[in-house]
Amino acid sequence: MSCGGWSGPKPADGDVCMLTKWMWNQSERKTDRRYKEFNAVEYRSQVVAGYNYVIKVQVGGNDYVHLMIFQSLVHDDKITIEFLGVRGGYKREDPLVPF
Repeated sequence: MSCGGWSGPKPADGDVCMLTKWMWNQSERKTDRRYKEFNAVEYRSQVVAGYNYVIKVQVGGNDYVHLMIFQSLVHDDKITIEFLGVRGGYKREDPLVPF
């Protein structure tokens, strides 16, 4: 993938699933909802000064939210992860579009 462009949708891998789990509490606070499940199913990424991710997350049945997350490059042996936002009201078949 070239710098700046968004990838096509890909199945969620271990790293994306881990990022998603870290954002569970923040997503609940932002949406004022409690989720019984919070499972990443697919994502898109963008190379910037690190990585932007938009992630489709199943939160129950055919109910999904989309997360936006930034992960920095390694600097001084540290990575910064920033919660950029969450939007709800999606279904499995809805396209994964950055916001």
